[in-house]
Amino acid sequence: MNKYRDKYKAQIQMNITSMIDVVFMLLIIFMIAAPLMRAEVDVKLPKSTAARVKDNTSLTITIDEKDNIFIGNRQVTIDDFPEEIDKIVKSKNITAVSLKGDTGSNYGLIMRAVGYIKDAGIENLGLVANPEKRNR
Repeated sequence: MNKYRDKYKAQIQMNITSMIDVVFMLLIIFMIAAPLMRAEVDVKLPKSTAARVKDNTSLTITIDEKDNIFIGNRQVTIDDFPEEIDKIVKSKNITAVSLKGDTGSNYGLIMRAVGYIKDAGIENLGLVANPEKRNR
C-alpha cells in the first residue's frame, strides 16, 4: 500500500502554463489592435508635398465627405460653428488649429470654416494633408 501512495502523490502545485499562454495572446492582440483604434473622424485627406507628418496642434476640426463639421469628435452645424469655435478658443486658450477636409467635401464650406476660425482669433491654422512623394 505504501508503494501505491508514494507513486501517486497528490500535487500541491498549481499549473499556470495555460494561463500564461492566454495572457501572452491577449497582450499580442492588444499590441496589434491599439494603433488601429483612433478616436478621430475618418476622412480621405488630399495629398500634398507641403504636408507635415506630425500633427502637434491643439485643436482639430474635420469636414467629412458629407460636409459634416466636427470639432474634435463632436459634430456641429455650420450655423453653430462660429459660436462654438469662439467659446472653445476663449475657454481653452487655443492658439493653433488643424483643419482636415475630405477630398470630396465642399470647398466653399471649407473656406467658410477657415473664415470663422480666423474671426475667432486663430492665426496659426494648418491644413492637414497626406504627404505626397515627388519624382525627382
